[in-house]
Amino acid sequence: MKDSNRERNRQAVLLLFEQALSFEKNGNQKLALEKYKMALQIDQQFFDAWLNAGAIYTRQGKSDKAIVCYQRALVSRDDIRAHYNLAAEYFKTGNYVAAEKCLYTVLKMDRRYLQAHLLLGYVFGKTGKNDKAELSIKNVLKIEPENYQAQTALALLYYHTHRKDLAARLIQAQLAKKPDDRVLQKLFATLSMEKEDLKSATRALKSVVDRDPVLKSFYVSLRETLKPEKKKVISAQRKAIQQKKSPSRKELMDLSLLQFFDGDPKEAMETLEKLAQSVEKFKK
Repeated sequence: MKDSNRERNRQAVLLLFEQALSFEKNGNQKLALEKYKMALQIDQQFFDAWLNAGAIYTRQGKSDKAIVCYQRALVSRDDIRAHYNLAAEYFKTGNYVAAEKCLYTVLKMDRRYLQAHLLLGYVFGKTGKNDKAELSIKNVLKIEPENYQAQTALALLYYHTHRKDLAARLIQAQLAKKPDDRVLQKLFATLSMEKEDLKSATRALKSVVDRDPVLKSFYVSLRETLKPEKKKVISAQRKAIQQKKSPSRKELMDLSLLQFFDGDPKEAMETLEKLAQSVEKFKK
């Protein structure tokens, strides 16, 4: 009798799990979650249901609930996926000590778990352990030399640890592969500005503005927050500089900034290009 009850429960759990997977596949996370919960009411040791429920909470941005699911999954089974997912949620919530501990567990289970090395690098970066962050990122590159995430993370690390030339070389190599990468374009523009290479900086900034609709809407919302009296002052300053026959380099830089608030980003980029050209002529 007990065996037959156990078999019925097993069949019911599997049916609920299959239904949950189907709902999840069709994008209905709410019903999928309900089915996973129903399965877990019958069998609280059902690892895959805990893991999948946690993944839904992760996608919904509910880290507290995702953490509970992954912790409960680990009670059922010591599994590398649950350890890594738990580490990722701890990282999101700023619990870097717990994230680091989970990631070391992952790497004990699999030294070549690429994403664990990468996330560990981010953890060390957040806690100011730059030497360890660099080591973790380079561990990723030992496993997968062309890993784009790791190359980008290394470029950012080089920049923030004042190794600007190394950062610039790595960024240029990455942009050759993915010229639309806005993060690297902005970083390259910043580096170019710091080196007073306004021509390269302008080209990079222009590329960002042309390709980034979010950035464009940001400029619009930024201008909309200005009070009417401030808008009038900025507009007057912009017109005053534009009316000059030979504005100075400082005035061109000021004009570019004013155009971000009173005009549009493309106008500001064109002004920066003129500034870059004037600097190039001066150098010659």
